[in-house]
This record gives sequence, C-alpha cells and structure tokens, in this order.
Amino acid sequence: MVKPFREKNFYYSISPKEPFKIREKEWPPHKIEIKLPLTSEYMEGKRKSVNPETLWKLKEGYFSIQATLNLRGLFLEEARLLFEDFMENALKKGLSCVLIIHGRGLSSRGEPVLKKKVREWLERGPFRKFVLAYASARPCDGGLGATYVLLSSRPLKR
Repeated sequence: MVKPFREKNFYYSISPKEPFKIREKEWPPHKIEIKLPLTSEYMEGKRKSVNPETLWKLKEGYFSIQATLNLRGLFLEEARLLFEDFMENALKKGLSCVLIIHGRGLSSRGEPVLKKKVREWLERGPFRKFVLAYASARPCDGGLGATYVLLSSRPLKR
C-alpha cells in the first residue's frame, strides 16, 4: 500500500558543495615547438657562393621537390649505387630540388650509417660540384630522416 507524502515529511536542504561544472579539457596540451636546427641530428650545408636566404628557403620548403630517392633499409653499397644513379638522372633532367630519404638511423648500432654517408656523398662525392645546398627536411617531408638537395644545372668551381 502506498501513502502520499505529506509536506511536513518532505525535507530538503541546499548542498554545501558547488554544483558540478564542466571544465574545458586541456587536451591536447599546448603546442610544443621543437626547433629542428637545434638538435644534434639536424644537418645542413651550402656553398660559399649561395645566398643565406636561399638556404633558408630550402629549409622552409619553398622549393618544390621534383624527385625523391628512398634509401631506407638498403645496404651501404646498394645505397651508394642508387644515389649516384639518381643524382646522374636528376642532373640529366635538369632538376633543381630533390629529396633524399635516408632514415634517422635509429636501428643502426651507434650512429646512423646512411645519413652520415649521404652527407659525405653530397660534400665529397662525384656530384659535389652540382650541389648548391642541402638541409634536413621539414617534418611533413620526412624530418630528420630526409634531406632536401638544391642542385645546379652546371658544375660549380670549387
């Protein structure tokens, strides 16, 4: 049997706690900017005759990438042969900006092998006279595991 409430039996009080408020979530946290040129993995280089603004434009991705070479997972000798063939074809076609993906070398023991060799080939290899500048790529193009290379159509002196 059900009895109706009488007003004198019905008690209520105001809660001492604040009502639940929906807080805006702070996720994802504020954007963290990491300056790649300040890391030890970053690499860049240019000829003395190249304007510093040109190197800055290369680093910022102002040049369109006309060809890409992926060397990840290759043995050193295979990578060298592909690199030389790629550079030769790029120069024959008159390309001015290429992207070389070498990886960061996180699987290598000690230091990155391919990344170090790509830098060496750009600075001291047979195609060094055609390289105006190079710089680690932006994150959208491979970041520290890739390198932009700016090429000249004819060999440069020294």
